[in-house]
Amino acid sequence: MTFVQNNLALLLISVAIIIVERIIKYYITEYLRIGESIPVIGNVLMITRVENVGAAFGIFRGQNIVFILAAFIVLFLVIYFYNRIIYDKLLIIATAFIIGGTVGNMTDRLFFNHVIDYIDLSFWPTFNLSDMSLSVGVILLLIYMVRWQKVPEKESIYIHY
Repeated sequence: MTFVQNNLALLLISVAIIIVERIIKYYITEYLRIGESIPVIGNVLMITRVENVGAAFGIFRGQNIVFILAAFIVLFLVIYFYNRIIYDKLLIIATAFIIGGTVGNMTDRLFFNHVIDYIDLSFWPTFNLSDMSLSVGVILLLIYMVRWQKVPEKESIYIHY
């Protein structure tokens, strides 16, 4: 892929995640009361409106400013490492998912002081598309890092005495 195609892929994936998340959250907040559920697959998968003022699993409740700052740090790191990211397909996809998830949840925190969660698996805490995107992005980033460490170093052209 060319530089332009890589940039376009990064942009389209990130923006698609952000837009889809905003649309879903709009409908969730318009049509469901807090705690109200709609069964999708029995009691195993439901759409449930939850307002999460913490992080994953509700930990660090009330630390909204910390999460907003963390989101800005993530976005800063993407910009800082952009020249390394943009030339590797796996990094482009991982970064796009991380950006989409980060912006999706950061938007909630900035405008509502909480994150709107809605995917309710009866055996797992409620989460949202942004959380899934962040998780996928981090997993892909870890795969990249493992792959990167396994690449043998190029032989040095310098003679060491």
